Amino acid sequence: MTSVGGIELHYYLKDREHSMDAVLRNRCEAELLAIFQEVASTLGVPVQIDAQALAEGGLREVWKWAGENSGQLSLVLSVVAILVALAPQIYESEEEALSKELTELSIEEKRLQIEKLRQELRDMEPRIENAARDNAVHILRKEPKIVVRRSNFYKNLNGRENVESIGISHLDQNLRPLTPERNVPSARFYEFILTSHSIKPLIIENANIEVVSPVLREGRYKWKGIYEEQVIGFTMQDAAFQHQVLREEITFQHGTCLECILNVFRKLDEVGEVEITGYVVTTVIRKYDERQSIETPQGKNYKHTQKLHTSQADLFGNGNQEI
Repeated sequence: MTSVGGIELHYYLKDREHSMDAVLRNRCEAELLAIFQEVASTLGVPVQIDAQALAEGGLREVWKWAGENSGQLSLVLSVVAILVALAPQIYESEEEALSKELTELSIEEKRLQIEKLRQELRDMEPRIENAARDNAVHILRKEPKIVVRRSNFYKNLNGRENVESIGISHLDQNLRPLTPERNVPSARFYEFILTSHSIKPLIIENANIEVVSPVLREGRYKWKGIYEEQVIGFTMQDAAFQHQVLREEITFQHGTCLECILNVFRKLDEVGEVEITGYVVTTVIRKYDERQSIETPQGKNYKHTQKLHTSQADLFGNGNQEI
């Protein structure tokens, strides 16, 4: 591998100090390295990152990058420098924005965008470098793992009175600034910090759960079942169905399943991975086993409503086609 440049992080410290808390510095370094690796890995660019000796002038961290393709790696360095200092600018709620990034449609769309971008990087010509960089920033700026890691970085620094600002620079192969430093004053650190790691619940409208252990008494107990080959504990919020169970109007046997509306509650953990926090059944559509299938009244209402929505969508669709 050959050296093609690097990244410099400049801590501007109060009274021009040249030292800072070692634990804080290591925490910040861990978050930045995670961002570096995530960007490079997502774009499919192998990279080796080496730490250089600290420099003064406040406090300067320098990481030297090496790789096989200088053009690709230079673009990755540029993208990293932008993302670390680019405020999220999320105009909808954080929960809405992160949830959209994690829908099946968005994940597939992003996968196709990233594959196209990787191909552009493999065939990259100088004339499209700026366009490829801007496209990469657009794709990655709301990537949950990057958003969370960046939030952690600024959260570590927020409220530290001796840190006045941070600057990040893209360096050339001689470790000299290739572009103007991007500076973020401490008064803006809060803009990068997530106030919540929650994500909107994933609503699965026709989930099928094999019942392992129903709740046959009143109380805040969880049912157990098998969903997509995994044993889960879930809360039954279909009051009508639960009352039928308690009155013994509904019985269960080996292999009894519920077709239902299932809400999957999720959040992002401290490294940006999706973590499931709970399952809730809001409506039981039908109970079935190998012998019989029983549709619930609420299930009938649900299917009727679905048909109305479908017919209205078809009506408006046909109307648009005629126009």
